[in-house]
Parts: sequence; structure tokens; C-alpha cells
Amino acid sequence: MTAIRKVYEMDEITAVIRYKDSASTLPEVLDSLKRQTRPVDCIVAVDTGSRDDSTRILTEAGAKIIKWEQPYHHSRVTNFGISHCDTPDVLCLSSHTAMNEPDIVANLLVSMSDPRVAASSICWDDDSFYTNKIDHHEILQKGLKLGSIYTNSLGLLRKTLWEQHAFDESINGVEDYEWAIHQLQAGYKIHRLQAKISYQRKGHNRIMRGTARVFCIAHRYQLKVTWLGYKATAQALIKHLPGKLKGQDEAVERFDYHARRLMGSLFWRFIDLNIN
Repeated sequence: MTAIRKVYEMDEITAVIRYKDSASTLPEVLDSLKRQTRPVDCIVAVDTGSRDDSTRILTEAGAKIIKWEQPYHHSRVTNFGISHCDTPDVLCLSSHTAMNEPDIVANLLVSMSDPRVAASSICWDDDSFYTNKIDHHEILQKGLKLGSIYTNSLGLLRKTLWEQHAFDESINGVEDYEWAIHQLQAGYKIHRLQAKISYQRKGHNRIMRGTARVFCIAHRYQLKVTWLGYKATAQALIKHLPGKLKGQDEAVERFDYHARRLMGSLFWRFIDLNIN
């Protein structure tokens, strides 16, 4: 029996896509999903107030549309979408994330053949700080890094484990971090896959609040945060300040990035983590 055939015979998968006014990115996202060697079995799309052609695009792709009528909240919307899934495995997929390789879903699913793996997702970068199978001991030893352990932008999870511990609705963002760390603490592993993707979304407030949420989660689970640190961050700010004052794009971007990281690390206790 070939590896591809084995992948097809494994558990069925539902893709959950959260969206709002994503007509410009959804065609590429759905096309990349369609081109996977191991296609998903169904798509549940959560409409969070879209006014463009997103719903039509998803409907034509065969998605089941469900409406979220309340203000947008990462954790609550994701939980709402997964609650409408009937398959053992759920692929959380952002409406901004396109897969640039055809075997990504298949490879994520293969990693889940190990019953000790709670979830599997793509790596955001080439950082080798963590291994590709993270366990609780590794997190305790290395600390929580400001990067991806598991991501709902493109991640496969076991629904049974989500039923035991859903995404934390007390935080609006990095709910995937919190969920993954809970699973690690429970004795499971998180698999990371190196793969090429296209992600089309940015925001400075996301950096600041994301940093604050990571510090909050680290405090909750008694983990250290491994990051650039205050001294090196201050040095980076000083380095990029002249270029920022001159309006140089790269310097402005780097200065603002480090400034947002710094603010998130300093004021995480006082930032409302339920604001998107």
C-alpha cells in the first residue's frame, strides 16, 4: 500500500475557514486547498460579517456557510466553527493563508498517525529553535518563544482533544498558543511542518497584543519567555531610530516592530487581551 493511499484512508478532515471581506484572497486559498494531494472532505466557513463576494466564492467551492452574529473574537469564532464539524480531524485555515505546496495537508495528516501528537501545523519561518515534535519537556527547557508552536492559520488538530479543552475565550488572539501549551502539559506533542505558504495580513497592534498575550500565557503556565530581551531591544531601537526619523521604510518598519514588542512585554498585565 502506498503512502498516499494510506493518507486517503486515514481520518476524514473538515476545513474551518473564518472570513470577512476576503474576496481578494479566498480564490488563491481555495485553489491551493483544491490542489492538495489529500483533499479535505468538507469545508465549514464562518461568516463574521462579510459584505463582499466572499460568501459566493465559498459557496461555489462547496463550503457550508454558518453565520457568526456577534462581534469578532478569534477564540469564540474558531470554537463556533469547530462545533459544526463532524470529522475526527479539523484543519483550521485562515482566509489569508494559501498553501504553495500540494502535499501540505497530506503531510500534516501523516504526522497525526502518531496518537501522541495533538496537532500539527506549518512553521512560520525557518527558525530551528524548537524541534519538529515539541513536547512539554522542551517547552520547560527552552521557554516560550515569540513565534509559532501551533497556529490556527494552518493547523490540523484532533477534535476529541478540542472537546476536552476548547480554545480559551478569555483571550482574543494567540488562542492557538494557549491550546497547544495545554496539550503539551497534558503529555501530548505538537508537530511542526516546514512548508511554503503565502500569508497576506499584517498589523502593528497584532504584534503588540500578540506579544502581551504570549507573556500572559507564559505567566499562566509558569514558563519563561525567550525573546530578544530588553537590552537588545533597546539597542535595536537606537540602531533604527536615525533611519526612522529620515522616513526610511525599512528602518520605520523595524523600529515600530521592536517598539510594539517592547510595549507588549512591559504592559501585558494592563492590556485588554479580549480586544482584537
